[in-house]
Parts: sequence; C-alpha cells; structure tokens
Amino acid sequence: MRNLDLRSIGYAFIANETNVYFPDGDEKFIVIERLVCKKCGARWHTSMMECFFCGEMNYYLYQCVACKKFYSITDSQPRCGCGSENAKLIKACVNKNCPTNTDDKISEIARKYKGVFDLKSSLKLSLMYCLKCGSPHNFYKTAKVFVFNSQKYASYNDYLKEIESDVFANDIILLKKRENDRIVYDFLKHNGKPRDEPQIYRFPSIAEVIEKIFEQI
Repeated sequence: MRNLDLRSIGYAFIANETNVYFPDGDEKFIVIERLVCKKCGARWHTSMMECFFCGEMNYYLYQCVACKKFYSITDSQPRCGCGSENAKLIKACVNKNCPTNTDDKISEIARKYKGVFDLKSSLKLSLMYCLKCGSPHNFYKTAKVFVFNSQKYASYNDYLKEIESDVFANDIILLKKRENDRIVYDFLKHNGKPRDEPQIYRFPSIAEVIEKIFEQI
C-alpha cells in the first residue's frame, strides 16, 4: 500500500537537495542522505563546479572574449554590446590569474570548449573543498525517516506500536497535522522507547526541518 504522506515528505526532501531512497515493499520509512564536510559539518555542494586549473568556483557568468565584460547566464538573450567583431560569450573562469586567462595555449583550449564551465567542457571538476572551512574531506550522513499523521492515529505511541519492528533509537519521526487550515510538521528523534510526551521541534518550513535533522544525526 502506498504511503502518500511518506512520499510527499520524500519529494520535499529531494526538492531541498537531499538524497532520498524509498525501500521496496511495505512503505513505512524513507532513508535520507547528505554529503557533508567531515571537519565542520557544512553541506558539501556536489552540484557546484570548480576550475580544473585554479580551483575557482563557477559563478554562472558569461564573459566576452573581446572586452572581458561579464554577464549573468540568466539573461534571456546574452550578447555583448562592445561592438568588437571578435565578441563572443563563453563561460570563463573569473580568476584573472588562472592559466585559462593568462596562458595563450590554454586560453585557446578554453575558448574551444566555450569556456571552463560550459556543460560540455572537460576543464571543470565537481567541488573538491568545503566552501565553509576549506577541508578536502567529506562523508555521508544518513537517517531513517518515518511520518506520523495525527489524523490517522490517536496518539504518538499508537503509531510506535505499528512501526515498533522497524524503528530504532535515533531514527527520525515527522508528525504531520493540520493547524489553522494549514499542514504543519513537527520533528523528533526517537529515543528507543515509547514516550507520553516526546520532545518535539517545530519549524516554519520543511527546509528548516531538514537542516535540523542533519544537525541531530
């Protein structure tokens, strides 16, 4: 039987850059995963790219090869107005000292690829260092997440009885309920035994709930 509450939460997690796994068979929980810095615990942004030659980050800009002016790639029709016959926009590295900007041969290769950060370019790498502290080390944090819908169960402990063979200490349980015609979610970390009044954290957005979960695990 499909657990719509669980799937709804799972898709919300995915929308907030969290890996989600839906176990086969009876859908009682999901497994969430995030890559974080081993030193400071900050999120490791695997979608971010850096220059192969100097490590500068991708700031999602176009640069004119003639006048060197930068433009946002969000422009609907990016075009340089410098008037040069050599005007051409590429996704260049912004570091002025990068070999792609100082070495003629490497610069020529970068232009051939339409810039370091073009989708088809081989001159970029996935993030190699933590953006917060600079550490090169990372690891995955994982957790099991259950969803308790208060409209379906009389109490938290009634729900625990149903999932007792699957839930363990430090697993995450989200409580879904309606208040003032809005669906809200409370968050708790299971302590391994039934509790009449579990310690509950409430946040105004699912994004903040997710951040708190990864702080707790």
